[in-house]
Amino acid sequence: ELEMLIEIVSNLKIDDATQRTTIIDNISAIFSQLNTARAALKRRTQELASQEGSAEFASQLKLLGQSVVNYLDVCDSPEKCEEYLTKLLVQIEELEGKFAEFDEFIIQLAEKREEVASAFESRRMQLVEQRNKRAGALAQAADRILKGVKTRVEALESLSDIHGYFASDLMIEKVRDIIGQLGSLGDSVKVDDIQSRLKTIREDAARQLKDRQDLYEG
Repeated sequence: ELEMLIEIVSNLKIDDATQRTTIIDNISAIFSQLNTARAALKRRTQELASQEGSAEFASQLKLLGQSVVNYLDVCDSPEKCEEYLTKLLVQIEELEGKFAEFDEFIIQLAEKREEVASAFESRRMQLVEQRNKRAGALAQAADRILKGVKTRVEALESLSDIHGYFASDLMIEKVRDIIGQLGSLGDSVKVDDIQSRLKTIREDAARQLKDRQDLYEG
């Protein structure tokens, strides 16, 4: 724009070189002041944007922190930990896109990602340990009950008594309840083991009864 005005002035029919120079100098001074004002306005706009961005980022970071606390509080299984961690990482990624122009914010978000991932991994390991401990206790309880069941059915004197015992006895129901609890914990190995032992006890009791009856009849 300055060059265009200078060119226009240069083409004016002004014989006095001094006047022409004065006009050009004045125009140049005006543009210099305008550029200074523009630069100041740009700096001020950037400052305001930075202040607004900082305030919004602080608010978003605070909200993210609250979400982390809430999600950790309701995590009751390792699977939930992974689910909620994924949600939070998506939120962090969205914030990185929103504040991509602020380098210092990107650094803070990278640190926040590591912090969140570490917190949820710690919680997940804690829940895994609790689950394993619970499954172990249930398996021990089932083992004691099955030993008692074995002793009890070996003393029964008819096949109908054996079938009736497995159909209605409270100890059998307790074993099945434990199997259900282990299933909800995802421990299929212990579930299969206890089910197999329960089936074996029943089959062995029936076979031993038949052997005794055959021996008696013989």
